[in-house]
Amino acid sequence: MNNLITTLAFSIYSNKGVYALLIGSGVSRKSGIPTGWDVVIDLIKRLAVVNNENCEPNPVHWFKEKYREDPDYSTILSKLVNTPSERINLLKPYFEPTSEELERGLKQPTQAHKSIAKLIKQGYIKVVITTNFDRLLETALQNEGIAPVVFRHADDIDGAFPLVHSELTIIKINGDYQDSRFLNTKKELSDYPEKLKKLILQIINEYGLISCGWSGKWDEGLLNTIRQSENFRFGSFWTHIGNCEPELADLALYRKGQNLEIQNADDFFTELLEKVEALERINDNHPLTADIAVARLKKYIVKEEGRILLHDLLCNEQENVYEKIQDIRDFHIPPDVRLIPRLKFYEQSLDILLPLIIHGVYWAKLEHEQYFVNILSRLSEPPSNPNGQFYEDTRWFHYYPAIILFYAIGISCIKTEKFSFLNQIFKIKIAENSRDYSSKMYLIEKVNPCAVDGDTINGIFGKSSMTPFSLVLEQKLEPFFSQVIYNQNDFRDALDTFEYLLSLNYLHIIGSFNGRNWVPYGQYKWRNFCNSRTDEHFPMKTFFDKAELQKEEWLPIKSGMFNGSFEIYSDIKNRADEFLSKINRY
Repeated sequence: MNNLITTLAFSIYSNKGVYALLIGSGVSRKSGIPTGWDVVIDLIKRLAVVNNENCEPNPVHWFKEKYREDPDYSTILSKLVNTPSERINLLKPYFEPTSEELERGLKQPTQAHKSIAKLIKQGYIKVVITTNFDRLLETALQNEGIAPVVFRHADDIDGAFPLVHSELTIIKINGDYQDSRFLNTKKELSDYPEKLKKLILQIINEYGLISCGWSGKWDEGLLNTIRQSENFRFGSFWTHIGNCEPELADLALYRKGQNLEIQNADDFFTELLEKVEALERINDNHPLTADIAVARLKKYIVKEEGRILLHDLLCNEQENVYEKIQDIRDFHIPPDVRLIPRLKFYEQSLDILLPLIIHGVYWAKLEHEQYFVNILSRLSEPPSNPNGQFYEDTRWFHYYPAIILFYAIGISCIKTEKFSFLNQIFKIKIAENSRDYSSKMYLIEKVNPCAVDGDTINGIFGKSSMTPFSLVLEQKLEPFFSQVIYNQNDFRDALDTFEYLLSLNYLHIIGSFNGRNWVPYGQYKWRNFCNSRTDEHFPMKTFFDKAELQKEEWLPIKSGMFNGSFEIYSDIKNRADEFLSKINRY
């Protein structure tokens, strides 16, 4: 099925309760429930029988000729029965199963209804807009023990709980068969009461939207209401079978959403539920919280007898993250905002490992350092080779967890002056591809702040920076360092120092490119490198100025960087600075 279902599953999973459903008759079709217009036609035929007339071959034309008005439920029913109770009893057979139909499984919730009910039970969906008169979804929800708030008419909105405070709200915008005030004709569907339009517009503006079984062809009032929306904060997915109706395609374009071709509603919602539950299984059943994990790490790391327990703690969490990362093999999504749910999933996969890395490196002794080298190496293994066409930048984001951990280790090393450890990290080698693990490249070639084009990163994250990836990593990491680096300026100093050392080591280890000097660079280029080098009290300048005074005794050189040679360091620094000086902000 379309790869967009994977994207949608990530979106739903990463944004619990943010998406609303818009479902139409296509979701109920397999159950044997007739469409609203089918019911109208059958009622006209009954009315003709009562009048001892033949309405064929065109029942609608017969009705208009006889009664000089367009057919709708209310006018037809008023000519067949007198009281509201009689009207409901007349309509029940269309929507409620007979004993024979029950045996055949007709007019019962479909697999689509059951899957929707499970998504609702798990908290992923809290609002459903439906054009259907039937109660199949309510039945499926009842089987899951859920009693929703249901608006069957605009009058039901008055005094209702706000959407945000309700476990589930169903808005039956065209009515309910047991109410008999439902809408069906083109005229009736051309507009809605003001309070109902206001509620629909609120949902469209505040929620993401998934439509299924609804073509947009007849519901002019709903189409016009959706077109009034102005907020595009969350995505929208508009499913269709076969060729997409132009009304639906135009609506998807207006809402900056995605058209998604499906086989049928049952298969779509079944697959969607399975993918969301698969993501849940990856994150569920985890015995640790970040706080507990860090507390254990601190307990193990100070005692010699705790080395095995420390190794197991780190290794187990490493493998948990590895399985999550390697499980993602779809690289056909364009590298734009549609990647955000996947990147959030990557970030969530590090919720425990990232604090372990930060505190572990901070408190690590020499004998512990190899644990963290192993973790970074393991989580930098290349992705599987995709079939068919794919986006190379999308595939690169397989390394997104690795670069987050790389920066975490680097900043912790700067803060604790573990330059020998940092030198090991800079020289890690990883496999170039998943087909040949014997072919190696340096980690810093693949994982650095300029590994992906800045315009691509700006587009994905909504930034407008010359070094957007550096900015993204700063914003992601700073909260995690709050227990070891207490001041924002101190954190930025450590980040800038790490990124500048990364730039220098890149040129030293990788060398020039086609005879030209090039280095990856971060925010230090704009924040500190150019603007503050004359500030004698600026920490980054002070740190690197020490090299001129201490030479081979300067800590990074003494720890083995630049082959332990001040002369090599000085040459590298001059070449890197020459390149950096040619880069303009504008």
